[in-house]
Amino acid sequence: MTFPLGDPCSEARYSSILPYLYDYYLASPDPPPRNSPEKWLSTVAAWKAELRAFGSGHALANYLKLRFDDVCRGDNFTALRAGLAALGATAPSSVYARKLPAAQADLRHGRLSIGGKHLGRHITEALTDGELDTIIDDGRTGGLDVAVLGRDGRRYGFKCVYAEDTGFYRLTGAAEYERFMADSGVVRDVVEDGKELFMELWAFRSPALREGVGAGAGGDHPEGALGMVILFFDLDADGLGDELFDDDSITIKQLMRHYPKESYPKESEEAAAN
Repeated sequence: MTFPLGDPCSEARYSSILPYLYDYYLASPDPPPRNSPEKWLSTVAAWKAELRAFGSGHALANYLKLRFDDVCRGDNFTALRAGLAALGATAPSSVYARKLPAAQADLRHGRLSIGGKHLGRHITEALTDGELDTIIDDGRTGGLDVAVLGRDGRRYGFKCVYAEDTGFYRLTGAAEYERFMADSGVVRDVVEDGKELFMELWAFRSPALREGVGAGAGGDHPEGALGMVILFFDLDADGLGDELFDDDSITIKQLMRHYPKESYPKESEEAAAN
């Protein structure tokens, strides 16, 4: 047997990696560098190293200071808090926040793009190496299963993948995306009412979500499998204002809403695009 591009396959040389790549190789139309096992494994490692490196040289984002109990208090979040309690979830940590692009309200988009190179650095920090491998190598793995909870506590099953061309993480699954965006009122608020929305993404761990997650996909994390809470806020109604932190990701008023007695220096970062 010979691999594409004339790379000879010997049992001794490839025995350790063929089980890992064989199913994907058979189903793949040979998109480079996946057509070469050695190159593909090197590329996965390189992308993982690059994602880990994005956290270097950038200050901690201000949204890390948000506390879930401060943001999600009151009767509007009762069902969400109950859903997290039923999962035995850890306290959710804020790992990403930004103004929601209007294009995301178009259900034909079929996915939710989050992060983007250094802007996704705190999402990357929340992932184990096994989870990151699963996300990057989505052509073989199908992506990482991630349970997402909305404001009303409803649960949605997404796959998290990585878009190498843009550097964004993506939550995919057309049917779940449509249901989530409709249930969350995003389509109504953005498309019908012309509102501007602010999105907050919170990461948590749950032993109850571990079922069906292999150790290689991060199932060996001591606190359980990864889950997310995604919330949307009306920029005007919630008084978030126009003065933004962390590359148009968080406003002074957003922080002051939860920390009225504190102030923070402005963090300047270059813009990222989907």
